[in-house]
Amino acid sequence: MISMLMFPWLNYANSAQYQNKTALRDDLQGEVFTWPQLAQRIEQTRLSLQRQGLSMGQGIALCGKNSLDLLCFYLAGLQLGLRVLGINPAFPVEKINRLCELNDISLRIDFSSSQYHCRRLKNSAKDDRTFTLTEGYTMTLTSGSTGLPKAAVHSVNAHLANAVGVSELMRFGANDSWLLSLPLYHVSGQGILWRWLQQGGELVLPQADFYASVIGVSHVSLVPTQLQRLLSYLAKHPNKFVCTKHILLGGSQIPLELTRQANRLGIQCYSGYGMTEMGSTVFAKESDETAGVGLPLKGREYRLVDDEIWLKGAGLAEGYWIDQKIRTLTNKQGWFQTKDKGQWLNNELVLLGRLDNMFISGGENIQPEEIENIIQGYELVNQVFILPRDDAEFGQRPVAMIQFNLDADTENNFKSAVEKLKIWLSDKIERFKQPVAYFPLDVEKARQEGTIKISRNLLKTELMTLLGK
Repeated sequence: MISMLMFPWLNYANSAQYQNKTALRDDLQGEVFTWPQLAQRIEQTRLSLQRQGLSMGQGIALCGKNSLDLLCFYLAGLQLGLRVLGINPAFPVEKINRLCELNDISLRIDFSSSQYHCRRLKNSAKDDRTFTLTEGYTMTLTSGSTGLPKAAVHSVNAHLANAVGVSELMRFGANDSWLLSLPLYHVSGQGILWRWLQQGGELVLPQADFYASVIGVSHVSLVPTQLQRLLSYLAKHPNKFVCTKHILLGGSQIPLELTRQANRLGIQCYSGYGMTEMGSTVFAKESDETAGVGLPLKGREYRLVDDEIWLKGAGLAEGYWIDQKIRTLTNKQGWFQTKDKGQWLNNELVLLGRLDNMFISGGENIQPEEIENIIQGYELVNQVFILPRDDAEFGQRPVAMIQFNLDADTENNFKSAVEKLKIWLSDKIERFKQPVAYFPLDVEKARQEGTIKISRNLLKTELMTLLGK
């Protein structure tokens, strides 16, 4: 039997200290909920799931963008002891169906802006399960580079343990508010949710004017592109009152100039490193002039083995869901091998890139992220990605797909910016690591099926098109 004490929303609803406190604000619908009101809404959702004939251990899939309904189904599913899988609604129908099949999903719930629709995938006769689960678990799809992504399985306690370290670093407490700025099917969105639940603060669902909601909360999680747009928004609305004091950044390289601009506005940015298997952020620090990601947060442990980052501790998943079982994701020593390359430098972790991104040019190892980090230091660069291009003489050579911060993004301006960058770069990196060609980076096109991260695989496909292959 699941203990109700493990669910923070119930604890807050029954606490004299929190009963009258705002738990959630839905800016889009103009609704405000105290903890008892929210707990009642979640309970109603739990009962509706129960009426679907669902029982402990079965799986539900939530397919949609963030909404109050989706949030309530997420929490109600856990309270009922279900496995809750988030799916990106931008995925093709065939992929959604296959993911539901692989993860033993009994009920899929599709959300639109104003309603939801439940679709039963298995009847009771087919729910002869070979697994035994004693509590609700989240299932979060990893961003695997090939094939269908695996689902990392987390307990409620693992999510709450992950939340502690981030909340301490960013000084997030019961009197603060955090915007649900990232999707719940992504581990970064769930990280926001569990920090809110761990601290008993206020969660805000954004209104149609997203950046108006950003400046209306104390804490927010953004990717660099969103921070860039926020700064542009504030430049256009200089008289807007800004409540935001803390921004957690992730998703790609973080341009120093962006964090400097935010700091001048009184906003502290934080540079983080995390992953799905660890429940979100693992390392983080206040953004500064160095390229590292700081120290491990509370409860996390790390080890560097042949330059590979190994992790364990707070937030580690129970395993991957494979063949109706939770399969361990740790090695024989009890560590999760990330396939990320790093080094310890000046008392912080410095990320050197993915081990599987490296390629060889003329017998020399090329780590794309090393070149990207250097080019990112050029003041006109917003984002850059280095990719290999086949070469008859050297095997492969590095080329750059790059987005400049230009007033007018014309072909002549791009060519001019590239020439200036080449001069700037000439004495900052070995000649064989310097890109042999430059192409414009289309950030929106590079995001795979609505995810917040840029896909190197999509960029490689785009590069082949540009090269006429």
